[in-house]
Amino acid sequence: MDAFLPLLSYLLRNLPSPSEVIEWFRHIPKLTAVSGGILLWLALVRTCRWRRFNAIHRKYGPRWKDGKGSITPEEAQKIVAVSIMYDMPIVLNYAIAFALFKTYGIPSISKLLASTKELKSKETVSRRYADTGILIATWVGCPISGFLDPSLSAINRVPDPKPADDPRAMIALARTNWIHSKYRISNEDYLYTLSLFVLEPITWATRFGWRKLSPLEQHAYYIFWVEIGNRMGIQDIPDTLEGLRLWSEAYQETYMVPADTNKEVAGYTVEELLSPVPEAFGLKALGERMVICLMEDAVRESTSYAKQPWLLHKFLVAALGQAAFVQRWFLLPRSHEKFPIVSKLPEVDEKVRYPRLHPNKYVYQPWYKPEPTSACGIFRERLLVKLGMYAEMPGPHLKSFGYRLEEVGPVKFENDGHEEVLRRAADLQRCPVAGPWSLEGRNDRD
Repeated sequence: MDAFLPLLSYLLRNLPSPSEVIEWFRHIPKLTAVSGGILLWLALVRTCRWRRFNAIHRKYGPRWKDGKGSITPEEAQKIVAVSIMYDMPIVLNYAIAFALFKTYGIPSISKLLASTKELKSKETVSRRYADTGILIATWVGCPISGFLDPSLSAINRVPDPKPADDPRAMIALARTNWIHSKYRISNEDYLYTLSLFVLEPITWATRFGWRKLSPLEQHAYYIFWVEIGNRMGIQDIPDTLEGLRLWSEAYQETYMVPADTNKEVAGYTVEELLSPVPEAFGLKALGERMVICLMEDAVRESTSYAKQPWLLHKFLVAALGQAAFVQRWFLLPRSHEKFPIVSKLPEVDEKVRYPRLHPNKYVYQPWYKPEPTSACGIFRERLLVKLGMYAEMPGPHLKSFGYRLEEVGPVKFENDGHEEVLRRAADLQRCPVAGPWSLEGRNDRD
């Protein structure tokens, strides 16, 4: 250390002055300076953009061992979160949306959806779209173990287990199971829908993402959704990702055929997706054409949409490819997650009506959006309505006070099944639902 001090002192005494540094930069050719700046930026983007990807592969790759090892559903959920919350949230959330849309090409599914009458008006379509997004996002974004530290779940298998830290995922899943129990749904239709949640993100990342999902990530999607399927009581799930892919393709080839109900439910959904798009200058018609371009031919034919011009298809693919290229090489990654719900466990405030939750993303009919309280907030919301982003101002009729997971779903079931849902949630996570997430906690505040 003593030998180092004279060298440090010498370097400090001989540092160039700011004027000398500026003069040195002036002598660098502009082309060299610009090229160097671009190269430095590309290196920075490359280092930062792959940071989360590299971290999960360092942590979980050795456990998976290229398929020779294994990962748990809780670990799979952590792996899935990187791609769907940070790296490609827009692409992969649309993959999930189009996975649901793809089920409309199966007549047995579309007939059931049409019979519920939940897709018969703008109000019911919008509510169903919002509720479905909330439920699915809650399974994905909140810990399926119920604990912020998944290792606590393994040691909580005792006669008197402690309550879960965050039971939202299993409350949402239990609510979904309870709603589904009101209808006759075949195991094959359940399994086909489940397969799309595994396979469509893989396909969309390959087609439109700035990177593909790695083999580890693809396996994680399979492990996570198989766990969800098991907790939904789905039977005969194939033992491998490739087996699931082959089963799904065979089922689709056999049962995806045109039907009036396919076209009906698809039409309502496309209209909901394009609600914020104005009709002026043919923008809404163009938007519908672009949605059709994103469909596979089998889906398009089963929902009775006309084939679009090849030039429009090529333009759309090129535009999405260019966006992915720019994102990969020139844009820094997100510093915060982008997701339809708040995945972080909210703090409970004993002084207010809580916990009622609000999503991060709102549909055209802004369900569960808080009412603005300031003049600036009111002006902003009115401006968004004028611009056509939302159909109307938030209000109590759109549940601006927020949602409880055990209440989410069709209006006719809104006040039913709460006790059973929370009991099922406790069974799914093998520990109690207590505190503000329980019915007692809700009633204390409501």
